[in-house]
Amino acid sequence: MQKKKVEPTFGSIFRAVEEKAKKTAFLQDTATQITLNGNLDNLPFYVKVEDKKAEIAPYEYINAPFYIDADAETFAEVLNGKKNFVEEVSKGSITMNGDAAQALVFCTTLFGK
Repeated sequence: MQKKKVEPTFGSIFRAVEEKAKKTAFLQDTATQITLNGNLDNLPFYVKVEDKKAEIAPYEYINAPFYIDADAETFAEVLNGKKNFVEEVSKGSITMNGDAAQALVFCTTLFGK
């Protein structure tokens, strides 16, 4: 069965992150807000991990330990496996602000191999 391609739309990216996060074994509790920019009017959603379970919702997360801002096209390509999350951060296509240690653990866990 072929995996459904993630499109650079809010709904497609949200569903892909939700599916991926629910299958991921997180190492620590944390939360982040992911804001997609480009043609999406900077729409946010959050991923909150508590007791190793992920909750994803299409809202802002005030006072998250760290924040991720990404171009929707780039983020979709990361989720499709065509681009590497860490490389896109180093290029500046994806930016992270806040607690670097929590961001590193979360992003490595969710977007790593």
